[in-house]
Amino acid sequence: MRKFYLPHALPNEKIILLIRRHWFVLFIRLMLWAAIGLIPIALGLLLPGDLQRAAESTVGYALLALGISLYYLYLWLFIFNAFVDYYLDVWIVTNERIINIEQRGLFSRIAAEQRLSRIQDVAAETVGFWPTFLRYGEVRIQTAGEKERFNFRQVPEPNDIARKISSLAQLKRHYEQVKEEHDQLQ
Repeated sequence: MRKFYLPHALPNEKIILLIRRHWFVLFIRLMLWAAIGLIPIALGLLLPGDLQRAAESTVGYALLALGISLYYLYLWLFIFNAFVDYYLDVWIVTNERIINIEQRGLFSRIAAEQRLSRIQDVAAETVGFWPTFLRYGEVRIQTAGEKERFNFRQVPEPNDIARKISSLAQLKRHYEQVKEEHDQLQ
């Protein structure tokens, strides 16, 4: 696994899973924005006479160029926002805790974490044709902490991730129980 910055890393903490959304989620968003990008071209083909008359005058040409430029500038901004949201939404599972980092817009980020020993229930859900076919879905983690529920949205192989988190949590609880019994004997 590549080097990844782990916020507030605990001693001997290792990354077990680094999870991002499934690639198909980004693909669908980019296809939507690409289709929206074709609207001015379609209008140019549907209304060639009107656009040509508008472009013949100096002011009309300037306004048309400005309008199209602004349209594509905002389109690039929305595409960039979709990519940033996809790339910076990350869920990290370590041998000590789970970390949920979600990007909300360009300038807002929410990070939450919970120790593995506090996990009470892990469930995986896959709904719909494409998620079933491409094997992506949601992993819901119920914890005993302040933030009761962690949702890993649109992640690949949700059943495998849920199984892995559940076994890590069980192993961590067992380890802490043995450690506590050992400390009581001392």
